[in-house]
Amino acid sequence: MRAALDDSEVRNFIAGGPVTLIAAGKAAEGMLRGFLATSIGPIERGVAVGPGPGPLATLPIACYAGGHPLPDRSSLDAGHEALRCAAEMSPSGCLVVLLSGGASALLAVPLEGVTLGQKVEATRMLLAAGVPIHELNCVRKHLSAIKGGRLAQAAVGRVLTLAISDVPGDDPEAIASGPTVPDPTA
Repeated sequence: MRAALDDSEVRNFIAGGPVTLIAAGKAAEGMLRGFLATSIGPIERGVAVGPGPGPLATLPIACYAGGHPLPDRSSLDAGHEALRCAAEMSPSGCLVVLLSGGASALLAVPLEGVTLGQKVEATRMLLAAGVPIHELNCVRKHLSAIKGGRLAQAAVGRVLTLAISDVPGDDPEAIASGPTVPDPTA
């Protein structure tokens, strides 16, 4: 994390306005701490969601302990807050999205017409069937209002994603179901 943020090109991309920060995944707390240690800022607001409670709340960051591997009500609340943060960020600012494994379940907003219960049941069935992560995340994207690039679409400023991959091939559209990467699947 620190090495990526020490890169002058990355620092220049972030600079010039306030930072809105979203951290999601099993490593959200560590990634957030790494980001804060670089003293890039100021952080205007943000959201962090991990699989359990942690001492994340030190700034204007809403913190959630979401469900994993199945999303829960906290995952839904965190997802809605992430979309709100992106939509309400400063146009001159940068949305920094820190992603790690588990973020697909931890950051969840079903599409209109799909309930959280339906999304959970679909995920439960696919997990029980042993579906590979790429296929699971493909379905998650098609049931989601935040995945498949929809988080980036909600942003009104620049977007930078830093991710720790847990998917074979490290495909950005599969990591966390690609909230900042367009979905090419049908």
